[in-house]
This record gives sequence, C-alpha cells and structure tokens, in this order.
Amino acid sequence: MTLSSEPTAATAPESKYFRWMQLAMGIVCMAMIANLQYGWTLFVDPIDAKFHWGRAAIQLAFTLFVVTETWLVPVEAWFVDRYGPSIVIAFGGVMIAIAWVLNSYADSLVLL
Repeated sequence: MTLSSEPTAATAPESKYFRWMQLAMGIVCMAMIANLQYGWTLFVDPIDAKFHWGRAAIQLAFTLFVVTETWLVPVEAWFVDRYGPSIVIAFGGVMIAIAWVLNSYADSLVLL
C-alpha cells in the first residue's frame, strides 16, 4: 500500500478566497433580510388606511416580528448544531412561505 501526498476531493485544501466568498455571500443574504425586515415600514400607512388599526399598533406588530426574528438566533444556532443546516434552512423556508401567505390574508392585527 502506497500513500499519496496528493490531496483527494475529501481532503483538498480550500481556496484562499473561500472564506472571503463566504463573508460576501453572508453580507448579501443579510442585506436581503434587512430589506424585507425594514421594508415593512413602507406598508404601515397603506395598512392603516385600509384597516384603521392605528400606526402605533401596526408598528408594534412589526417590532414584535423583528425582536422575535433577531433574539431567537441562539436557538436557531442550536438547531443547526443539532440537526444540520439543510434541515433548518428548509424548515425556515417553509415557515417563511406560510407566513407570507398568512400575511396576505390577514384581516386582523393579531393575525398580521
């Protein structure tokens, strides 16, 4: 049996730019999330005009969304460590899709 010093696919070294690419992709993803997160402020006045719930109540609902989204990150990280990123991302995608559909039918502030 001879040992080869050539790297195989399983042990191939990462490109020296791989971490920079990861960082850039992370920044792009966070910018996309932030645009969705803070873009909701554009909908406060139209929602209030249609349902007359009051700007403060609508903004409180969005604030609860943002707080829940950001403060649960340690829990999300635990799920990634326990179940792996693929399952957590798939679950998150399904939950986001359900939330968007549910928000499109929201006719009460609690449902929103």
